[in-house]
Amino acid sequence: MNIPSWIQYFERNRSNFDEPPLDPDASPLPDGLRLPLADSLAVFQLGETGGGTRLMRYVRQTLRHQPEDLEGYDLAVRLFVAEEQRHAQLLEKLVIYLGGTLLQKHWTNTVFRNLRTLFGMEFNIQILLTAELIAEAYYGMIYRKTTDEAVRSCCHKILRDEMRHIAFHTSFFRERLASMPRPLRRLWRSGFRACHRITATIVAWDHRRLLRSLGVGQGEFVRLTLKAGQRFLRRLDSPSSSWQPDISLRSCQKASQLATPN
Repeated sequence: MNIPSWIQYFERNRSNFDEPPLDPDASPLPDGLRLPLADSLAVFQLGETGGGTRLMRYVRQTLRHQPEDLEGYDLAVRLFVAEEQRHAQLLEKLVIYLGGTLLQKHWTNTVFRNLRTLFGMEFNIQILLTAELIAEAYYGMIYRKTTDEAVRSCCHKILRDEMRHIAFHTSFFRERLASMPRPLRRLWRSGFRACHRITATIVAWDHRRLLRSLGVGQGEFVRLTLKAGQRFLRRLDSPSSSWQPDISLRSCQKASQLATPN
């Protein structure tokens, strides 16, 4: 895992976005789409608001036992968390722009936060990765299915960042799995697939109003997210040099097409 290159990427990406005008309640979208979209984005916004305290604690604990293998990883994770927090700020503006209401709590956010307390660093990152694979399909779908250019610009920005986050976590898991015996690697993959499928099904049901407004079935959305998971698993087997930050930028150009129903 080329940790210095990821640190450089996250630092460069801090200001790599020209935010469109997002005046409150100014979206031209019809209410039948605007309101479900605002409600749906508010749930994703809440999920991005975490400070990463628990994750950083697990990272520090792991680094005490493996300081050489993961040198600099704590800084890379802090920069990653800061980027997620910037997504939360952007989504907050987007929800208000759409005339929606921000959330203080939501049952799915509570469930996934509690799940992350059960195990250590790897499981925390796996939960984050699952959310980002779902976000790949989610933001790509909104980008392709809406006509509001401000919404599309924000979704494209978040989509690009999430694709790089997936590449970042892919680099981490590739090295972690390489040190495992083959039966344990197979068990990890099976567990990942099951967790991803369950999570995707829950998200599709919870955001069914938006999916219906976009003309996308819940089953189709689940299939899109599972395709994202399949691509992640294939990347685990690719050479590590093929998934550095600059290379993953090119894959982002295809993301909105990959995350759109046929």
